[in-house]
Amino acid sequence: MTPGVRLASAARDDHKRSGTPAEAITAGADYLVVGRPIVRSADPAAAAVEIIAEMRSAI
Repeated sequence: MTPGVRLASAARDDHKRSGTPAEAITAGADYLVVGRPIVRSADPAAAAVEIIAEMRSAI
């Protein structure tokens, strides 16, 4: 499980080490923890779509 996943354009919040969805997938992550970038977004559905698209680009 990989916590602290953020899009490159997103704030890191309290995470000292965070990575993008593509970085996590490329590094071998099977499960990504993505909470704040979605729930704090003005458009949570669009944020989720963007994260999923980046995950797919790494496969």
